[in-house]
Amino acid sequence: MARISDEVIAEVRAVPIVDVAIALGAHPKRVGKQYLLHCPNPNHSEDTPHTYIEGNKNLFKCFGGGGCGAGGNNAISYYMWHTFGNTDKKNFLSAVKGVAELMGIPIVYTDGRTETAKVKRTYTPIVQQEELPAQSEVVCDKVYRAFLNLCPIRKEHAIEWMQTRQYSKDDIVTLGFRSTPNAQEWVNILSQLLSKGYPLERVPGFVQRFIPDSYQMPMPLELMERDDERNGYWAWSLSCGVGYFIPVRDRMGRIVRLRVRCDQGKAKYIWFSSTHNIDVEKNPLQMKRNGASSGAPVNVVPPTSQIRVWEVGTGIEDIFNVSIVIGTEGEHKSIISANEIKAAVVGVPGVGNFKDVLPLLQQWGTKRFIIAYDMDSLKKDDDSVKSEKKQKNIFAKLQEFAQEVAALGIEVLLWTWDIKDGKGLDDLLQAKKLPMEVNLRTGSRKLVNLNELYIA
Repeated sequence: MARISDEVIAEVRAVPIVDVAIALGAHPKRVGKQYLLHCPNPNHSEDTPHTYIEGNKNLFKCFGGGGCGAGGNNAISYYMWHTFGNTDKKNFLSAVKGVAELMGIPIVYTDGRTETAKVKRTYTPIVQQEELPAQSEVVCDKVYRAFLNLCPIRKEHAIEWMQTRQYSKDDIVTLGFRSTPNAQEWVNILSQLLSKGYPLERVPGFVQRFIPDSYQMPMPLELMERDDERNGYWAWSLSCGVGYFIPVRDRMGRIVRLRVRCDQGKAKYIWFSSTHNIDVEKNPLQMKRNGASSGAPVNVVPPTSQIRVWEVGTGIEDIFNVSIVIGTEGEHKSIISANEIKAAVVGVPGVGNFKDVLPLLQQWGTKRFIIAYDMDSLKKDDDSVKSEKKQKNIFAKLQEFAQEVAALGIEVLLWTWDIKDGKGLDDLLQAKKLPMEVNLRTGSRKLVNLNELYIA
């Protein structure tokens, strides 16, 4: 039986995902080197877009709550998620034909037969920009600590931290919360960092932007580097919104990335991240160099009292009990939960991004892992079929997570609670209430007793 030719499949696979998204009715918004849009999975409803397309790599990934699993590295997988809500192999050929139809690519079969698309357009594979690797964890830690020490603390942020989040002044100092600097402040801060010899190249969040000679922008000389070939300057800058920084630590206590809590806009949390695009960007005003992507690392969090005495470079397993570890979403949630429970917590950026947790648990010799994700991502919105499918996708992802952890010989438990008592584990615990513990293997349930947390 004749098949679609490999050449056509390769051509369809290489179509830019962002073009397919637009053709399917999405409205991607350019955010740095990425595009932000709503999840293509029809079973994942969300008010705020949390899916990103990396144009240079032709990748997409949903980072929204609930672990819908949407993601892939080609146009075919995006189409499959959008149309079928999964990437089941049985839908592969239908997706190939669907993308070809959208993009005007003729379908050629191995027997020579051709199906001509209604729209005639020709696409060439996107130009790949080689992504620069981020500096080592040691370098990033030194730069971020120096940078944060120079950043301001604004009154409105301090009020949020102390009143809403219930952090003490000592907690704020220990955790390193700082407000993002305004234009005048960051120019002065970057000048100080460079004058002291801190390397900003390839530290996520810092980037050099191109300024043509025709643009008169007064900048300190130490921030400028002449480019005679392009008739302009490269000026150091920051890549972040208006809000405040939350440091993200690795298992060695190093500040490896910064998360930004935005004051305004649909996206409440973004990464302090940058890019390098001079090989593919044609518009001089959009050219950037020496930036690096933040990625989406796990936040390793013991109680703040332990962070206060944590010597950078020492593994958390050497200073704190990691026989039991709790996994939740979000930086604030992980920090507050660790303080309330007095346990080690890993903040995972999205239910689907648990792969980085597995080697940590294995290295630590963890005996019990507790999954405690926000209840608003696990509850049913209504009785519709769409909501039922959403629930199945979420629990399927949690089950996959649990199975991979259990395969390491680690007991896995799920903590749940009534959403009326709190959206996240942090809200629940600060309200002096406790979750229900569900054994995913046996299905048994009981109220959590924190006094028995470390009792096998």
